[in-house]
Amino acid sequence: MRYLLNARQMKACDETTTNTFKVPSAVLMERSAIAVRDVVLERFPDAARILVICGSGNNGGDGYAAARLLNLTGRRADVLFVGKHDHRTEQTALQAEIFARYGGRELPDDASLKGYDLILDALFGIGLKREVIGRYADVISAVNRVKTPVISIDVPSGVSADSGQILGCAVEADLTVTMQYEKLGLMLYPGAYLSGEILVRDVGITDESVKWEEEPVFALEKEDLRDLLPRRRADANKGTCGKLLLIAGSRGMAGAAYLAGEAALRGGCGLVKILSDEANRVVLQSSLPEALFASWTEDIDLLSCLEWADAVAIGPGLSQGSVSRTLLTEVLDEWRGPLVMDADALNLIAKEPSLFRSVPKRSVLTPHPGEMSRLCARLECGEHSAAEVAADPVGYALSCCAETGCVTVLKGARTVIAGDGQAWLNLYGNDGMASGGSGDVLTGIIGSLLAQGADPADAARAGVLLHALAGDEAAKALGKRCMKAGDVTAYLPDVMRAL
Repeated sequence: MRYLLNARQMKACDETTTNTFKVPSAVLMERSAIAVRDVVLERFPDAARILVICGSGNNGGDGYAAARLLNLTGRRADVLFVGKHDHRTEQTALQAEIFARYGGRELPDDASLKGYDLILDALFGIGLKREVIGRYADVISAVNRVKTPVISIDVPSGVSADSGQILGCAVEADLTVTMQYEKLGLMLYPGAYLSGEILVRDVGITDESVKWEEEPVFALEKEDLRDLLPRRRADANKGTCGKLLLIAGSRGMAGAAYLAGEAALRGGCGLVKILSDEANRVVLQSSLPEALFASWTEDIDLLSCLEWADAVAIGPGLSQGSVSRTLLTEVLDEWRGPLVMDADALNLIAKEPSLFRSVPKRSVLTPHPGEMSRLCARLECGEHSAAEVAADPVGYALSCCAETGCVTVLKGARTVIAGDGQAWLNLYGNDGMASGGSGDVLTGIIGSLLAQGADPADAARAGVLLHALAGDEAAKALGKRCMKAGDVTAYLPDVMRAL
């Protein structure tokens, strides 16, 4: 796993490096400028005329220093300063003076942005907190209009380093050179889209400088799977590989139950029993004969089903009718083992405070932003829209985890897993997975891992990784536009074989 830092955490690293390890700020700035220079020479060797747009913060100081170093290579790097000269930080003012003493050229405010081979964006960096307006916005718009290749230093100007949100307007970079650690805002959308290719460059800050009051977000990596997946014994049998009770599929929703059940079996579960509407019996038993079937008729002995199971998954295609509510109530009253809740199970607990309070701690909740917005009505944060949730997935996932004691999997283009006060971000997957039933597949995989004995947080992380990596394999083989949810399950074996 890799660190993904927000602006506050990165500034703490800078301060520790300077105050504890006694590396002067000017040295860190020079190292950043050297990193930018080297990327320019490597990626744009024919760029003879370079425009560097500098702001008054330390990011502008990086820009002035990079311009000086590029001039020393025989290129012409001009600086356009945007802001007030008397507002420049001490380090930026020093770099501006050094740039001038080396014969650097600073352009007038009304200079044209045209005629350059490359633009370096050093306007704001990681420190931006408020909306970009006025001349700053005009310059950013001009940068995006000229269609000249753009390298942003640390973070594209206008993108929040914390959330990836656009603060008014933002530079559309072709490449972003970020220092020492990836920034969270570069990984979250729309920041991930606006950053282009992301290069991380070492400037001499070590992990010993990583000191903060809050835990960083970690990026999940494919290599993490080996340690997250439950072990299988050579003498295993179907009973020792986990038994999952899947409560899914109201009348007309057999597909959700099938997708979740098939994914659970492909995920390594020994036995899967699908408790579903009687109308789904024929389609489920004919399409998925490996699974057991039980009907949720009025005389169903749910308690005996729970006693049979090692883990329970509830929600896919469940509906929110009276039968579904009764089933969910009994599960919450009687079951104290591993539990994953999705879809209408989440909608039901969001509607009823008594059900919400009954959810066992360490359950796995898998909402998308719309479902999370409904859950917010039961959390201390109060009512929030799906758009607000999507704009801060890490914050909402951590809040839900803290208030419920449940592992929270907030699904999206960048799925966030929150458990035990820690957050992980999934960077795999693709837009071909934006298809009905994809969430049902994820529920089946997580439920399967829970039944096999995985810790809830481990099951959630491994499940998300398997789901995303299988989606990437499907995209390679089929193309994103042609994908459907079942294709993710079909390519799970490819991911498993590669471990």
